[in-house]
Amino acid sequence: MGEGTRTGATLHLMLAARIGMVLGALMLVAAFFLPWGTADGEWRDAAAATPDVMFYEPTGMTVADAADISLLEYAQVYASMDGAWAVYTAIMYATAGVSVLALILAALGKPWGASVLALVAVAGSRLLAWDFQDRGVLPGTTHDWGVASAVYIAGGVILLAAAIWTIVMRRKTKAAQADRG
Repeated sequence: MGEGTRTGATLHLMLAARIGMVLGALMLVAAFFLPWGTADGEWRDAAAATPDVMFYEPTGMTVADAADISLLEYAQVYASMDGAWAVYTAIMYATAGVSVLALILAALGKPWGASVLALVAVAGSRLLAWDFQDRGVLPGTTHDWGVASAVYIAGGVILLAAAIWTIVMRRKTKAAQADRG
């Protein structure tokens, strides 16, 4: 294989790895807005019959809104309460914040930083999942786990794999340049 072909293939692989990092980070950001908890059929039927009934007045959330509840909505509910609930709000928003920072670093092609922040975001989501389960919030009598919990894990794995791929490709490129030079 010629030098130009090898360099072109390497550039394409590096671009694919960066796209993978960005895709994984986008999944982490999106997970904050996807359903963390999703209502069972009985709740959905009741919500369809009375969609405008208030579920939680301080946030203006109706029963129809509460059919699928994202971490953003849980954070808004917890933020409206006093006391220790502020800790939950902080963890939720911090998980979203580090996800956004991971996306920025992934787009800039910084695999180490993006990986560390992705691991922090996944750890935050796992902490929240453990807590929700421990307190009996999810799964509960009306709601089960939504897709967001799984999306956090999948996004983290994709970003981490792409970051490792990027690091390996960079080291191979540097080694090849050292051999030629």
